[in-house]
Amino acid sequence: MQDCSDISLPLSPCGFQDKYIPLPCDFNIRYPDHRIEQIRKAFATKFSDKRKVQEAEESQTTGGSGKKRAVERSIVDTWVEVHREFDLFPGYILNTSENKPDAGDKKQLKVDATLIADSDKEKIIRSASNWALSRLPIEFKRGGREYDPFDDREGYNVEATAATRRHVRGQLMSYAGRVCSYQHRTKLFQLLVNGEEFRMLRWDRGSVAFTSALNYLESVTNMRLLLQLLYGFTMLDDCSQGLDHTAVPLPADSCGWKRMDVLSFHHNDLSHDERRLPKAFTVPTGFTPPTAEAPHSPLFNGCHLYRDPMAILSATDDYAPLSLHVVPVWTYVRRLFRDSLDANYPRYQITVNDHKYLVGRPVFENHGMVGRGTRGYVALEWETQRLVFLKDAWRPFYVGVEKEGDVLAKLNKEGTSRVPTLINHGDVYEADEKVQETETSKFAPTRDVQGGQAQPTPDKHGRKIAPIPASRPTTALANDASGSNTRVTLPPIPASMPEASIPSQPLSDGSSRGVKRSSEDVEAEDEAHAQRLPGSGLRHFVHYRIVVAEVCLPSTAFLSGRMWARIVWHCLQAHQQAYEKCSIIHRDISVGNILILPTLIYTMANVPAVYWSGVLTDWELAKDVTVGFARQPERTGTWQFMPLRCIKHPSLPVSVPDELESCFQVLLYNAVRFLLHNLPDVHSFVTHYFDNAIVIANDVADASPVKHSAINTGRIVFSQDVLHFEMPVNVRGDHPMNELIRRLLKLFCARYRVLEWEETKAAHATQAAALPLIPSAEEAVPDLDDQIEQTPFTARPSEESIASGPTAEDFEFAESLKTHHAVVDIFAEIVQTAQWPKQAEKDVVDDRLFGYRQPPRVNPLTKDKPSKQAKTAPVGGPSSRWASAGRSKAKLEVLSE
Repeated sequence: MQDCSDISLPLSPCGFQDKYIPLPCDFNIRYPDHRIEQIRKAFATKFSDKRKVQEAEESQTTGGSGKKRAVERSIVDTWVEVHREFDLFPGYILNTSENKPDAGDKKQLKVDATLIADSDKEKIIRSASNWALSRLPIEFKRGGREYDPFDDREGYNVEATAATRRHVRGQLMSYAGRVCSYQHRTKLFQLLVNGEEFRMLRWDRGSVAFTSALNYLESVTNMRLLLQLLYGFTMLDDCSQGLDHTAVPLPADSCGWKRMDVLSFHHNDLSHDERRLPKAFTVPTGFTPPTAEAPHSPLFNGCHLYRDPMAILSATDDYAPLSLHVVPVWTYVRRLFRDSLDANYPRYQITVNDHKYLVGRPVFENHGMVGRGTRGYVALEWETQRLVFLKDAWRPFYVGVEKEGDVLAKLNKEGTSRVPTLINHGDVYEADEKVQETETSKFAPTRDVQGGQAQPTPDKHGRKIAPIPASRPTTALANDASGSNTRVTLPPIPASMPEASIPSQPLSDGSSRGVKRSSEDVEAEDEAHAQRLPGSGLRHFVHYRIVVAEVCLPSTAFLSGRMWARIVWHCLQAHQQAYEKCSIIHRDISVGNILILPTLIYTMANVPAVYWSGVLTDWELAKDVTVGFARQPERTGTWQFMPLRCIKHPSLPVSVPDELESCFQVLLYNAVRFLLHNLPDVHSFVTHYFDNAIVIANDVADASPVKHSAINTGRIVFSQDVLHFEMPVNVRGDHPMNELIRRLLKLFCARYRVLEWEETKAAHATQAAALPLIPSAEEAVPDLDDQIEQTPFTARPSEESIASGPTAEDFEFAESLKTHHAVVDIFAEIVQTAQWPKQAEKDVVDDRLFGYRQPPRVNPLTKDKPSKQAKTAPVGGPSSRWASAGRSKAKLEVLSE
């Protein structure tokens, strides 16, 4: 779990309570001063006694090395006993779980304790984390500044950068993200107990707000503040605690649950393997291509299904009708749906514009607490009883930017092929008709209500607290978000980056020890963060859902080099149609946004066949190129596939040539992963070509030298080897992928020669205009001794270098990239006419990036090294298990292209 920088908002305990946890009116009746003093003394006495006993036991068994664990366990046990004696959490069970992860939890995370509502008592698995039931996860630490994830001291970075402190912050973020993975939430409260101090946290997808650290044993006043927050939390309703009322857990004995079980198995589905079919082939009854609309299921008219999937079935109900009218689908769709019905994962009824969808475990999920939190589901559309794809995300909010569903509606209306078919979409609203949004981002501390600079006020410890305006206009919210919400997947930060530009570095879930820093290190760190205000990285998100008809395979499932080139070609055609018909440009072409959809077609010989087509999806960052004003930051996309021009000049708008270059990078990425070639170390190549970055002027990150070399020379060279794709054994000829890449690189090389020549020519003209006239002999020459180091001389480009610019062919090739035709024609020619190896000859291999980890980042400010146990997400698209599964069944006949 990565730690994000500048997303933390410090609040005083009273300010936190006023904003998020109102004080119950009966608090003083329940907790008079004498009772608060009793609770404080009980904590102090029990904690002291238990710590001594458990430290002694650990010393005998481990020789003293277990004292840290003993102290933490004594704090947990103390809280359990005090809760049992004084009922600190009325209506809730305090479930401890520091030693047992949930069954089926691949991350194997174990939170120390969590609150679970009494109404869920029968569902609790004792001593496990119970992520699906958690209301308030609680983390316990032994105490001390080194285990405090935040820094309340004046003049220090509020997001403490010491390794152990970042590790604790990473832990808290991991646990919050896990709860929000199992549940559907708008926000989440969390409690950190660090020895005798506590902090209350509130997470949403934009940031975390937290209280200053208070010693709850120090005084009755501090204990009262703790009890006010705890008791106030237990009095909050479900929505105020963060549960999304538009996503309701399905009971196991409901009609919807039983119907999902039925639909997870079917024997009349159509195999999705690409192949020719017999001429007498008959499509299974009910099998239909993806459509925007579908009729309601006849099961409702026959009273075989309840119109409310939440309806409880009794023991006397007849379950047989639930097996009627199962719509056949592609076999992989059924398998995806069946796999999503994980016994260890809850099922939900999700509402999108009053339409009901039933989902299980997501088939795709962006891990992490802060960010868009995208989850994709194979969902059962209850009214029609068909399987569709539902995406749940928190979209970045900008004034004037269209929703993804609105973009797809335009594309569908104009007949754009090979894009998803829109069924339903919309922002998610609360019960009071207020849109679900990230609340803390409304008061980013860098701006006040009118958009000017805010003036933070200090709390009792001197820490500057961000102001909380009572209300803000919508336009002000958009202004807050637009300045800091660039959707860029950044590469690892190289060690050569200037220290002042390094943010707090990510830390994974693995354990880590603190590193002592010298006074010089601390001073350098404080100087780097001196200009930051807490929460200056806040971004504004709105909860959004979209439903499309197509359930696709990932791009990694292709079965041959020819098929992969064809998939990219199809997506280029979709992009071309979107641009020419609707003036829409995608702006985020990546491996994850290119998908594969099996379709039924007839070949030229009028033979039915299953044919795999490419689908260009995820149009949420798409832009209408006819709009003449900047509505959002232009630097958007995924780092590995961003064109060189957009990386170097992030303020320039994305153009058609940039998009074509991104398509080339995507083609190369999966080709290197799965096709036969001569590079021995694919992990290292991907690191140096796609992931790495260099730093140029003004601390701007630029693409790697290997990528620059490829685009500027037309050859992909790594470790003195020129990338060359190879034919399978006993197959003659040169692999067509080499010719495809060579011809594409030739166009991009020409483009950048022209761009470089134009920039050089413009720089020469600017410098020539700025040069002063040569003084005459009579004029006094000024004394330059004091100016030599202030204004270093910069050589101007020579007239010869400008005159020997690009060739006529370069200009012709660069001009051809301003439309799609040249690149689309190259793909069409090579895909359709080149001598590709057949699928049975297998020019593909298993994913060479399986298990790949992005290089860890090192923070030169603190000299901290990443934990050996740190884990980061693999690079690339969806899980490679699809590729492996697909290749095991690769005995398919090649279709006529």
